[in-house]
Amino acid sequence: MDRALVYLTIVLTPVTAALFQVSTQDKFLVAEVGSDISLPCTLTPPQSPDGLDVRWFHNLFHQLVFILRDGREDRQQQNEEYRGRASLPTGPDTGNLTLILRNVQLSDAGKYHCFVEDRNTPEYEEAFMELMVVGLGTPPAVEVSLQDNSVLLSCSSTGWFPEPAIRWEKEGQYNVSGVDVTHSKKDGLFSIKSDILLSDPRDGKVFCGVRHPVMGKETGTYVKISEDIFPRISSWAVGFFLLLAVVVIGSILAIWRFSIYRKDQERKTEEYDKKIEHLRHEIDWRKVSVYKEPILFDHNTAFPGLLISPDFHCISTGERVEVLDDNPERFDTEPCVLGTSLFTSGVHYWETEIQERGGHFWSLGIARHSVRRKGGMRESPETEIWAFRATKEGFSGLTSPPTPISLHQRPVVVGTYLDCEEGKVTFYDANSFQPLFEFMESDFVSVYPFYYVGTGVTFRLNP
Repeated sequence: MDRALVYLTIVLTPVTAALFQVSTQDKFLVAEVGSDISLPCTLTPPQSPDGLDVRWFHNLFHQLVFILRDGREDRQQQNEEYRGRASLPTGPDTGNLTLILRNVQLSDAGKYHCFVEDRNTPEYEEAFMELMVVGLGTPPAVEVSLQDNSVLLSCSSTGWFPEPAIRWEKEGQYNVSGVDVTHSKKDGLFSIKSDILLSDPRDGKVFCGVRHPVMGKETGTYVKISEDIFPRISSWAVGFFLLLAVVVIGSILAIWRFSIYRKDQERKTEEYDKKIEHLRHEIDWRKVSVYKEPILFDHNTAFPGLLISPDFHCISTGERVEVLDDNPERFDTEPCVLGTSLFTSGVHYWETEIQERGGHFWSLGIARHSVRRKGGMRESPETEIWAFRATKEGFSGLTSPPTPISLHQRPVVVGTYLDCEEGKVTFYDANSFQPLFEFMESDFVSVYPFYYVGTGVTFRLNP
């Protein structure tokens, strides 16, 4: 009887697992204004710092709180408001990526991301948490003054968030209505003041308390009013306020006349220099503007939270994120979009109108066809993006690190000039003809127009 040999082939399908994981034990934290707080983040397993980027950012990928690159702190990319306040005591080799944030401000409230990326592989992971900032104000101070035949008590306290409640209490009366209660908001923190008028010398001890609406904590001050403080009709007349008005007038007139003459001469010289410079810029701009061509926004690449007009000329941020097909061309994390025109050679020029409707954070430029579109990203030539950036504080060319740009006014229409053969892209203020920034000696192969659409910003093509 023949023996049959049966061979069993087992096909093992490799399972791809993440090289590391990023996690946090706290999803919601509360900090007081002026305090220090630890934002926990754990890297499992610990990793060598070589080739690893540890990035803490606030709400958006570009709002950098702290960045650790190859185990070394990179302060040039860090937002100025966090310099000296954010630190990372340990590195990825320990697995503990907890961020220490000192002197917490109201503007620090929001979502914090712990983002870890291995530059040697496409591997990146992140965890996030929400930070709520409260202000527990100063103990109330009570000021005592006289008003006619009564005693006026003014109770005030500062440094609260959100808006607190204030109350008065007299002997035998728990809640006494105060008058002229005023609230003011300075640097985001509330100050509160309330006045109460005492006309009865028997009112005795008075309490003023201020209560935090979220924490429920109340702080207060007791004041005991002596009967002797109540006035017995005594008024003081003040008579020395009008002696210093005549001596300075002659000097002011002489200085004013001289300054007018000097400023007039300086103004004429400055106007002449500006005219020459303006003509030179206009000539340069007219040389490149002859290559002007129309472009359109590509809706297949637009972040789901962006709204594109039916003619594909306008784009802005929407109030909610649309549910769209997650195709490979679409940006899924950053509010970005590409143009439909693919440039591989030649000279090109197009114009973009910027409408800042309460927002000031945006960028525009060009990006390679292979630019990263999934997950968070940074904008620089190393990531295949050449762009000009605008923020509320100023402007910069997105080199690595960014190059600050000093401008006298915010551009309304920006012209982009691309010379593929020379490897040059130049940005112009199309209204003043002033060049804004220029990238030189770059390799522009298969590039598209690129836009980062910040909140409250509208781009309009071909104005």
